[in-house]
Amino acid sequence: MINTVIIVLSIVFFIYYIKGLKKTKFTTKTVVIIGMFSAISYILNMIEFIKYPQGGGISLFSMLPTMLLSILYGNPVGITGGLVYGILKLLNDVYIIHPAQFLLDYILPTMLLGLAGTFGNEKKSKIVLGCLFAVALSVSMNIISGVVFFGDYAPKGMNVFVYSFIYNVSSVGVEGILTTILIALLPLKRLNTALKLGVN
Repeated sequence: MINTVIIVLSIVFFIYYIKGLKKTKFTTKTVVIIGMFSAISYILNMIEFIKYPQGGGISLFSMLPTMLLSILYGNPVGITGGLVYGILKLLNDVYIIHPAQFLLDYILPTMLLGLAGTFGNEKKSKIVLGCLFAVALSVSMNIISGVVFFGDYAPKGMNVFVYSFIYNVSSVGVEGILTTILIALLPLKRLNTALKLGVN
């Protein structure tokens, strides 16, 4: 039942994404930038400071390019970058036991990072709020996956949700918060001018 719910909600999110795509103009330059940023995410993901035994850990700001795409270019572009990045991650250490788990672990977390621009980019406070919103949704996918599919890894007597929450928040959650702080410190207007994306 829970697997069906996950897949249905995933379909709803994809419908939202497709509707956004229809309203977004993708130029050749936009496609190239998405590809470049996604490749950078993939490379940064391979540079791990901490690697956890059951998978995951803290990498070198692999979330940053996808979130920047969203902030500078809009959510549809950010989500697209996240999708490409998620597909690239399949090149390394793939472990799939169910379609719903595949979505929760490999596709949705990176795509949801593309919602970092949800609250706009006019003020730093809105950017930070958008980043935290995207990170929270992304990490939630990993937590749900841990509860539904990897509960056996929880220490004996420990609540499965608590285990998954601690495991994922201490890894991808920490990376997401550090990435948000870095984005808040970046000269985004200058970066935007350099990329000529036309962001205010």
